[in-house]
Amino acid sequence: MRVSAPLDSSTRAVLADWVELQVLLSDGPIAEQQLLRSQAVQSDPEHGDVLSNLDLEPVDEEILEPAADELSQRVNEELTYRQSTLGSLYPFEITFEYGSWILGRRDATDDSEEAAHGTYVCCLLIAAMHSELLPLPSLHTLFIRSAKIMQTVSYLTAAEILGGSAYWFGYPRPDHSNMLTAVQNLVEAMGLGEAPVARPAGLSRNANDGTVDIVAWRSFRDGQPGAIVAYGQVASGRNWEDKPIGAYVKGHFIPWFAKSPSYHHIELLFIPVLQHHKLQESESYDFRAEALATARVREMDFGVVIDRLRLTELMAASKVSGRYDDGEYASHSADVSSWAMDALAYAAGVET
Repeated sequence: MRVSAPLDSSTRAVLADWVELQVLLSDGPIAEQQLLRSQAVQSDPEHGDVLSNLDLEPVDEEILEPAADELSQRVNEELTYRQSTLGSLYPFEITFEYGSWILGRRDATDDSEEAAHGTYVCCLLIAAMHSELLPLPSLHTLFIRSAKIMQTVSYLTAAEILGGSAYWFGYPRPDHSNMLTAVQNLVEAMGLGEAPVARPAGLSRNANDGTVDIVAWRSFRDGQPGAIVAYGQVASGRNWEDKPIGAYVKGHFIPWFAKSPSYHHIELLFIPVLQHHKLQESESYDFRAEALATARVREMDFGVVIDRLRLTELMAASKVSGRYDDGEYASHSADVSSWAMDALAYAAGVET
């Protein structure tokens, strides 16, 4: 197994991700004690190896010290939060036995839940590759493919955000078009705005996508200007907070149109982690209140953040809404599933 134990500095979100990964790679559920032992081994190797099978026996008294108890409680709160948010769309299920929590797999009951579960797991694996849990060399095939997979998941959920349509604009595009052709195709698909016949003066000949990866819109039957338009950026790595799309759209994307599709637009950011992924614990604030306050401020810079929980929710709706061509949806979904299977195999220790 290639999954690394969380660090002492790992956030509750990363710790919960580790538990979920262990469930995916194990034959059965994962108990609270296994998390405690994984952390104890780091600080004191004499605790021995981390158990790989379900263990409901009482843990050593030295493990049940205040710090470990607090850690377990934080992870319990995080896993419970994820389950309460997604309900049956969450691919895991937390239960309690002998006073301890246990996390196991949840079976999907229909196509919508199956799509949601697959999306969650895919995002979990991408996040792990960009964290301390499943570090990969940047030239590894799985790592390179992960960016396209995140783009694919984002595209297949984007139309649901506005209840309309979506266009894959991020480079490289499925049709291999250049920037000018992509703008022309986008205008035709949207029925909004006006595309130039040649590259507008002053814009780079080497432009790929103007930093916009996804375009989503909701038109009205009257065909008049004023449709709801959103421009999204997809970020799979750790630096997703470094480049808000709003700083680039007006200078690198909108100038490519002879007439822009809309004067106003919504900005989106798609990420495989939860919004509070990096938030550390502190005695000076309530964690959930601080997470909400941080998200409120983040929206001012990044627009609407579509994180792992929201992607999962949206994919459940996308699977059955018919907003995408059936063949296109099936093809993209197959790519995502194939990558996730390869990533899980790699995490389990199988070279792919």
